[in-house]
Amino acid sequence: MNHRRRPGLRRAAVALTALAFFGTGCTPTHEGVLAVERAQDGGVRLLLAHCPGYVARDFSVIADTGDEGELAGWSVHNGSWTASAQDVRVFQDPPEGWRTTSGELTALRKGVPYIANVDGSIGDRGVRGQVPFTVEDLEGLKSGEVLTWDGGNKNTKTGRKDFLNGDPTRCKP
Repeated sequence: MNHRRRPGLRRAAVALTALAFFGTGCTPTHEGVLAVERAQDGGVRLLLAHCPGYVARDFSVIADTGDEGELAGWSVHNGSWTASAQDVRVFQDPPEGWRTTSGELTALRKGVPYIANVDGSIGDRGVRGQVPFTVEDLEGLKSGEVLTWDGGNKNTKTGRKDFLNGDPTRCKP
């Protein structure tokens, strides 16, 4: 008998795992702090909104690959804590002063749900962000668009400039 899981359940499993991975204690997820974009060479880039004083600690992408519920991840960690990267290329060498901490996920596949995450802080207050996406979502982006998430059921296409220079209240811890 072939038991196939529904995509909505897989997306929920990935979301729950991402929340567990980054903890849900006193660090709320701030929608609109993180965006995902398709680079000109076809790669994927994670972007941070301009939030004064924000220092990113970790960027990651988590996927439910469908292999018996196994999750795969890719992540980089800011070892210096003195400077933050504003963008990170997924599956490539980390920015200077950063290190790769997980690399079992090495490429994106169609039909697989992913969640991009950022974990960081402004002063002593934690600020996290996440964006659920698929390869199909990225393929649907026009030039100058990025994917963001408002905490609802779907991600949102937004202009890159609007995202980077948007509402500063999204940065408040």
